[in-house]
Amino acid sequence: MVPVAEKHKLLWFGPGDMPENVSSALDGKWDVIACDSPHPHPQQFDDTEIVLIAPPTDEPLDAKRMSELLDRIDRTGAVAVVLLPTVMGLENCLSNRRGQFIIADPDAAPGELSARIESAAALQPVISHLRSDVAAVRSLGVGAAGNFEQLDEEMRLAARLQRDFMPRSLPKVGPVRFAALFRPASWVSGDIYDVFRLDETHIGFYVADVVGHGMPAALLTMFIKKALQTKRIDGNRYEIIPPGEALTGLNSDICEQNLSSCQFCTAVYGIIDTENLLLQYARGGHPNPLLFDTDGNAEQLDSVGALLGVFPEETFDQQEIRLHPGHRLIVFSDGAEEMLASDSSPKVMSEVEAEPSVSTLANVLQGLRSLPVEQMLFRLTGLIDEHRQAGRRDDDVTVLTMDIAD
Repeated sequence: MVPVAEKHKLLWFGPGDMPENVSSALDGKWDVIACDSPHPHPQQFDDTEIVLIAPPTDEPLDAKRMSELLDRIDRTGAVAVVLLPTVMGLENCLSNRRGQFIIADPDAAPGELSARIESAAALQPVISHLRSDVAAVRSLGVGAAGNFEQLDEEMRLAARLQRDFMPRSLPKVGPVRFAALFRPASWVSGDIYDVFRLDETHIGFYVADVVGHGMPAALLTMFIKKALQTKRIDGNRYEIIPPGEALTGLNSDICEQNLSSCQFCTAVYGIIDTENLLLQYARGGHPNPLLFDTDGNAEQLDSVGALLGVFPEETFDQQEIRLHPGHRLIVFSDGAEEMLASDSSPKVMSEVEAEPSVSTLANVLQGLRSLPVEQMLFRLTGLIDEHRQAGRRDDDVTVLTMDIAD
């Protein structure tokens, strides 16, 4: 008699019954346990492999509650699949954190949902193995275990501190709208971005990428945050510092620190006048931003400037361009080029004809150009997850978008 294979356990954490497309995606392959309590016991996570989370759709997303739930899952061997509609604010809830989860569109076809759940299932044994390694380290003795736990906690605190330096909300002025995707490769990131009001009509924004990884790179991102000078204030008067001049000053400040490691970075800094839609920008060694017009055609915004932190007397060329309703500007770190313009993106690439005049990443983004920006970032996050699950080279990924509303 052939023994019946034991089904893997899946915890359903959502309001009401499981939607039909989700049930079809599971296809009877999982031993589904429904969790009716809004505060599940940690033991429930330990006893399952996949936690399928569906936030309520008839009320605003409780980002704090979601973060607490994922933090609890991070302390177990389970992996979460979060069914998160893009309209619920993905960029403000999950795109700036890492953990034992992947996201999926709750309205996706059963086949796509099944692939997401299977991807999470493939991650679960890896996480369990890592947890076993942690247990082995702890078994070395109280001192070793204490040092390991202290280091782990310090890295978690450093990650939270770095996220505190990121904008909690993005300004909306006139027709100008921003959105962002931020996915570090580890607890802390060598990427940083910011969007901020300069006055009633001007908004400044930047993306910077430190050469290197880990804590040294993360520390330099916080220095960049504080060192970039955007305005000169003299009593009751102020002057907005142009992007080229601002990068020149930042470069000088980094060079003056005489850093022993991770002393280089790339950056794009721009200022948009929300009344006349004039964009001024400067670039230092960073990938060229991409500007998509109303027809979806991509243009690389180029300007001359070397890496920051190399040559103390370096100056940075400033350019300007007039934007129009329907335009979408995308500024990204080089991690986006490596991870999104890779073999993980053929299904997006197939939607457009490859154009030799623009980058591969431009073609990937062009295939998503017709989507609302929240859905575009949702799709990009999915591609990043697929890239990482395939074991390809990992890097910090930051994508900052600016839309000009019609």
